[in-house]
Amino acid sequence: MRWGIIGLGGLVRERVAPVFANIPGATIAACVGSTPEKARDFARQFGVVRCHSNIEELAADPGVDAIFISTPNALHHPMVLAAARGGKHVLCEKPLALTREHGVEMIEACRKAGVVFRVAFQIRLEGLLIRVRELIQSGALGELRAIVFDRNAPVDQRGSWRMDYAQGGIVFDVAVHLIDQMRWLTGFEFTELSAYSHPDRRARLPDDSIAILARLGSGCHAMLRATRELPYVANTLTIEGRRGMLATTEMRWTERQTLTIRTATGTVEEHFTATPLYQREFEAFEREVAGGPRVLATGEDGLRALEVTRAVLESISSRRSVAL
Repeated sequence: MRWGIIGLGGLVRERVAPVFANIPGATIAACVGSTPEKARDFARQFGVVRCHSNIEELAADPGVDAIFISTPNALHHPMVLAAARGGKHVLCEKPLALTREHGVEMIEACRKAGVVFRVAFQIRLEGLLIRVRELIQSGALGELRAIVFDRNAPVDQRGSWRMDYAQGGIVFDVAVHLIDQMRWLTGFEFTELSAYSHPDRRARLPDDSIAILARLGSGCHAMLRATRELPYVANTLTIEGRRGMLATTEMRWTERQTLTIRTATGTVEEHFTATPLYQREFEAFEREVAGGPRVLATGEDGLRALEVTRAVLESISSRRSVAL
């Protein structure tokens, strides 16, 4: 597959572009940067043939099959619409959009264009979490009653969009991943939640830490925490059901992971090597375009995560529990 990439920040340079060397047949055919100089520098570094000046040119490029969008969050909506107009398949970084109306418009545009549209919730591809999902679906834990999920981002990871109250903060950067994970792992929808942030979003400040207490389905409680101001967060997941429980060791910033499963039959440990998530994400997308099984988050998944995220912001603002 011949890829066009728009948005050439640290994520793309450090984690995305390097994986193409490991994907047979995949190439970065074209790019668009925030400035022509940035695009040319990226092209030299990664052997990209064509630099375009805007998304419309990239979407019209006959040498591009799919576009990866890694722009600031507020730009996802117009970028996806342009890619759809150009008939290009689209992999868009999370969050899908900033408003439900924009999200619906993006999904419909890709549907009408007949292109594959996926949202980059690549944590779904972590081998350990795939195993957790299998255990939940098998009924090994019984009815789920409690979940605690902690995750952090680097304390020095502060681009301009992350510091923008309207489109940034840890809620749009990391918490949206946890929201998607809860739906994907459990099969439950969020039905009610309360949330708090630091700094307080009511002061129109981007949040560095967020805590969400939620009800999933009818009887499962979840505590989700995300932060970029606490460097030593455990980055762990614990899930408790009526027949068993599971707990992970550190799942980020480490190559080795352990999953402990405890049921009436005893305690078992399973060991995993961290998954190369971005490589697996692009490989999965190419398989889906070719008609393979769907494993990535759809536009509809992204829309539901956005709706929950908007409820989180409403709870912070109102200091009330919000029903979904």
